[in-house]
Amino acid sequence: MRVADPVWDDLVSAALVGTGRRPAAELPAQDALGTLAARVDRADEAVRLLDLAAIVMVHRRAGRRAPAGAPPAPCAEVDTRPSVPGRARARLRILLEGDGMDFLPEWLALARAAGLRAPESELPALLTAARSRTDLREIVADLAGPRGRWLAGLNPEWAWLTRIAVPEPDDPVELWRHGRFGERLAAFEALRTDDPDAARGLLTRVWSAEPAEDRAVWVAALGTGLSASDEPFLEEALDDRAKVVRVAAARLLTELPGSAFAARMRERALACLRPGGAGRMLVVPPSGCDAAMRRDGIAETSPTGREDHSWWLGEIVAATPLAVWREVFGAGPEEIVARVLPRRFAEDVRDGWARAAVLQRDVGWARALAGRGAPTRLLTVLPAAECAEHVARHIAAHGLSEALQLLTNCPAPWPATLGDAVLDALASAAEGGGYPWSFSGARDVAGRGLDPAVVDRVEHLAAGDGEWPKAFRALADTLHYRATMRAELLDN
Repeated sequence: MRVADPVWDDLVSAALVGTGRRPAAELPAQDALGTLAARVDRADEAVRLLDLAAIVMVHRRAGRRAPAGAPPAPCAEVDTRPSVPGRARARLRILLEGDGMDFLPEWLALARAAGLRAPESELPALLTAARSRTDLREIVADLAGPRGRWLAGLNPEWAWLTRIAVPEPDDPVELWRHGRFGERLAAFEALRTDDPDAARGLLTRVWSAEPAEDRAVWVAALGTGLSASDEPFLEEALDDRAKVVRVAAARLLTELPGSAFAARMRERALACLRPGGAGRMLVVPPSGCDAAMRRDGIAETSPTGREDHSWWLGEIVAATPLAVWREVFGAGPEEIVARVLPRRFAEDVRDGWARAAVLQRDVGWARALAGRGAPTRLLTVLPAAECAEHVARHIAAHGLSEALQLLTNCPAPWPATLGDAVLDALASAAEGGGYPWSFSGARDVAGRGLDPAVVDRVEHLAAGDGEWPKAFRALADTLHYRATMRAELLDN
């Protein structure tokens, strides 16, 4: 919770309203802060406000004496994991200070893989960095461990960590009742693993008192141990007053092929798509969006700029269990997506299939759609090696000009097939007289994705003078930096 500070709040209010309408209030003169504030020049109220803000900010950061008789704060739990070696600790400090933030995710992943804990001296900066980098929060929470959770309980700016799941609790029911949000989430997931129905019963008792944002998280947590028994609860959640809750409920109901939701979507899908003869597909989009469709999470007005009926079509396809299409067309994903679609609706249908493949984690459909102009997020469904091979083939056929998004979806470090394809494409661009700055984006991504072991080949490409050798030398420097970073973390 935020600690109340009336003095600071008054300054913020004066700044928002304007000093012409509301000058900053006088500070009590009986303490050191008030004595110093009384010496601020009053010639210009706006300048006085800024001076007071500077003084109060320093005063806030300087801390305060603990109240007499206050019980001592509990100590953090002991983290038995080894801390990172000294050189790696110094490297982390450099990364957190902004010199190489692009490499921070890799440093964190390597540290976690090595079973290390974050150094205590860098925890404040690490927690602050993850406050604005939501993609780092899960791994930072893991590396910070119990000491990080202890710190987060003392500083409202790090409250995000209290919403991250904690290790499996000893008494999940007690933690569910009295813990902080992250602890309650961990307890709920543990309960869902052991007894899904009992966990859902606990949630039902407190449901109406939970904030909308939290209700959406609880709905998503029902994905652990999801079964047909959860359908009545999720159906009720479709009527929730908060859209985020309704969307989360619809998403889970999609994963229950035998649910009434899936049956409703199947009925709509069958009215929209069916065989059109001779390898073609007949597409009939919905003519309107009725109350039942809106309840099932389909917006009445398209937010994409496309025609409303095209939007409704895509939403229905995205929410329909993919097994329905095998039933309709009597074929697998490859044969289905190869059918000719009307040009007017082809994008909507394929995008709907792609969203369904990602949501349902269907590798077969992702494999069939990848490379047909479908969204690059399909690559996240494919196994890492297959994802890399797909992108390598794309680069070999089309070069690097349209491969940036594809490359960013490939887990690093890239396998040899993808690394060779990227370096071959860069070498071909250099030999063909292309401008190196036209490939700066691909080079930057390659610096983070290539295995540092290929640095010898990059240095060979860097031989000579000119802009391309200069660009390859920069790439080689990046790979050397990452190799050094890895060595530091593995230094025992």
